Amino acid sequence: MFIGSIDKLNHEMTSYKTRHSSYGNPTGCMAGTRVKILTDLETWASNDLSSKVYWLVGMAGTGKSTISQTLCEILDGKNMLGASFFCSRGSENARNARLIVPTIAHSLASTSPCIKSEVVKAIENDPKLAEPTYINLVDQFNKLIHDPIQVSVGNAVKTYKIIVIDAVDECTDLRLVSPLIQLILKSASAIPLKVFIASRDEPLIHHAFTSLPRLQTAFYLHEADKDVVKGDIRMYLETSLAEIKAHHGHTSDTWPPQSEISALLDRSGTLFIYAATAIRYISQGGPLYKSRLSTMANRDMKSVSKLQTSTIDGLYEHILDQACESKEESEVIPMRQLVSMIVFLRNPLPIQPISSLSEIDAHLYLSQLTSVIHVPTHKEAAVAPFHASFPDFVTDPTRYSRKRYPPFCALVASEGHEMLAIKCLKQMNRSLKYNICEVPKESTVSRRETTNSPDNNGKISEALKYSCLYWASHFFEAQLSRVDLIDALDTFLHKHLLHWIECLSALGELQTGILSLRSAATALSRFKPTNIRCHDLQLLVDDGRQCLQMNFESIQKHSFEIYESALVWIPKKSLTRKVYATNVRRVPRVILGLFDLWGSTELYMQNGSPVNSVAFAQDGSRVVSGSGDNTVRIWNTMTGEVEAELKGHTNSVRSVAFAQDGSRVVSGSDDKTVWNAMTGEVEAELRGHTDWVMSVAFAQDGSRVVSGSDDNTVRIWNTTTGEVEAELKGHTNSVTSVAFAQDGSRVVSGSDDNTVRIWNATTGEVEAELKGHTSWVRSVAFAQDGSRVVSGSYDETVRIWNTVTGESQVMTMTTITLPDASVVHYAGKGNFCISYPEQPTLSIHAPLSISDDCQWIVGALHDCWIPSHNRDFISSSFSGDRVCFGYHSGDVIIFDMKAVP
Repeated sequence: MFIGSIDKLNHEMTSYKTRHSSYGNPTGCMAGTRVKILTDLETWASNDLSSKVYWLVGMAGTGKSTISQTLCEILDGKNMLGASFFCSRGSENARNARLIVPTIAHSLASTSPCIKSEVVKAIENDPKLAEPTYINLVDQFNKLIHDPIQVSVGNAVKTYKIIVIDAVDECTDLRLVSPLIQLILKSASAIPLKVFIASRDEPLIHHAFTSLPRLQTAFYLHEADKDVVKGDIRMYLETSLAEIKAHHGHTSDTWPPQSEISALLDRSGTLFIYAATAIRYISQGGPLYKSRLSTMANRDMKSVSKLQTSTIDGLYEHILDQACESKEESEVIPMRQLVSMIVFLRNPLPIQPISSLSEIDAHLYLSQLTSVIHVPTHKEAAVAPFHASFPDFVTDPTRYSRKRYPPFCALVASEGHEMLAIKCLKQMNRSLKYNICEVPKESTVSRRETTNSPDNNGKISEALKYSCLYWASHFFEAQLSRVDLIDALDTFLHKHLLHWIECLSALGELQTGILSLRSAATALSRFKPTNIRCHDLQLLVDDGRQCLQMNFESIQKHSFEIYESALVWIPKKSLTRKVYATNVRRVPRVILGLFDLWGSTELYMQNGSPVNSVAFAQDGSRVVSGSGDNTVRIWNTMTGEVEAELKGHTNSVRSVAFAQDGSRVVSGSDDKTVWNAMTGEVEAELRGHTDWVMSVAFAQDGSRVVSGSDDNTVRIWNTTTGEVEAELKGHTNSVTSVAFAQDGSRVVSGSDDNTVRIWNATTGEVEAELKGHTSWVRSVAFAQDGSRVVSGSYDETVRIWNTVTGESQVMTMTTITLPDASVVHYAGKGNFCISYPEQPTLSIHAPLSISDDCQWIVGALHDCWIPSHNRDFISSSFSGDRVCFGYHSGDVIIFDMKAVP
């Protein structure tokens, strides 16, 4: 039997036959159009000697999804289609990149009993393999696709099936899409599958494809022969208008005039979306279809810019003019509010939740806008703009300048998010309650074996679910200028905070709670100096976040623990304890030893073995640690959970680091190897060092790794091939620290021979040998512009070196800003941390440093004392207001300076 979660994906509306579209009911290419591109694609698919991956690139509105749909129909008719996944921002599943691999595996399994058997076997061995929460992308791809195909089909078949993946740019997390594309490219030559991928030319997607350009064919749709494209659009217009005429029974007249078709064709340019929107608008005119075409074709375009004439702007403006015509201002305002809601929603919603949130009859007011906004007949389908070009237009005041109907002016993001924040908070204040899922009373009691049941979520409406997940996201973008917004937040925090946490736990979205409270606190902090009420609410938000963070593990398992165990351990003067005193009085209490206030320790994680190295990801969302138990662990810095545990090193892990984009980690070990790993699976084991690997680092673009070893050498590795690009020799003792320059042209190394060396990363030549330290050098880094090198030593000093003159100065302050705006922070014991101006910081209070005696964390506005039992850290990393320490005991502790009252 094909089991569990992967079997359900067959019904998730992501294939070409059942897909949802953000822009309405999906269709293929009209017969006789897009002939050349479809012929070329069919030739590519049929030729065993053609490239294994085809990338169709196109701007918005050029017809990529329509081509993908038709390609699937052609391939399916020839029994060549293995699987299809049509991504769409309008569907929760279709925009989740983590579902792509399991869904493709499900479809491939249906093509062959042998493949199905192998996939089922893989899931039986690892039941979570097909889950959307499975983090190990490489392992998932190999076990569900690569291995079953190889075992079942073998090497004799060059092309077994074609996989079609459309609109990957519409996935929520492009940081996951990029490594997936790279994984497909790297695996393409080893398995008999071809993959067609369509997308816009987004930077992360572009980088993924161009990193391995020889393995794929790219075709830029918007660069196709313009005469051919215009010919296709003319055919589409003529055929569609003929169908409209026939629908109304007018088959004998000579309508439409060729002059009007030509005018509409000129307006369309090479954008199919213009033509499609125009046809929808004309068709929805009913018996007035002829006058609608004439109005559009003959409309005075003198007031419209040349750019607008060649794009869709003029058409959108005309449609909005018609929708507002002859309406009172009181009728236009709710229409605009609904459009604003639909445009700024973080996740598209069906019509009923939109009506519930807005408290407006959405059907009534959207009926005039159905040529630009898809209002599906199916009540569970999402309402969304037909095309992304409409939100772009209606939110740009330079393109959409209201003159005839001022009440429907251009949408303003901050106002839209403020409106949505109020609507979400009011929805929660109306609907949240204790035991929101109405589970039996015996299931609400605190018992260690009790867990949430996902079957109970039916009591939570779509409008409430959306509000719980996204209120803080809208609140963060709001101006906070409306008193009713602050009133609604006040009510929520004082009456429904615990109910909200219960609801998130029941939904399996508890991590969103921490992110939401952190985001809301940041938004409120902008108004602290001038608004005492915002300040007080911020304190309560922060207190609630710390309560949730401290008890995350128990509440995640059982939603009712927010009313039970969680309230037992929070500090005596906690604001959450004070506000929810009635709840606190009915739970066990600590008689002695409870803290009065929250401290600066934000998270406390137990690794189980000495932690030799820690490093934050660039965005601060994760920490990677390397420890004496031979493992690399990746921790979520919001919840303290282990996201991934990489096992396989056969000795202690000395050094770890994240790639700039956070998709990979590198580790160096006493087993003499370097690992280049996705954040869940080892990609490559780099062998060559003959002694312990003491330090590792990525180049800025992730293409190379540098490592330093106890055999006195430095090696530069290519992360794609795993080959050594250069072996740098010259140090006379162990190399303890290495780093790339920002541009990747040079490497700096520090050694137990007390010297710092700068190397040319291409030639391997020593460019400079910097002498001055009187003991082992333990840490090195380049300034952003490469003009300075910083080094820290066991002689307890940090030195800043001029890379041109070789001269150095001893750092005497805890923080120094270099000429290029790079900032060096003293981290104690001769160590330091360096940050660069373009890196995001989590607070204006950053950066931090450690005092010379290691007793204080030093901040810009205040300092924090480190208790004596927390000072023996052996590794540290900084990110904005936070510092992560790793200890011999195996503890990993994250301090947040903002947590200090």
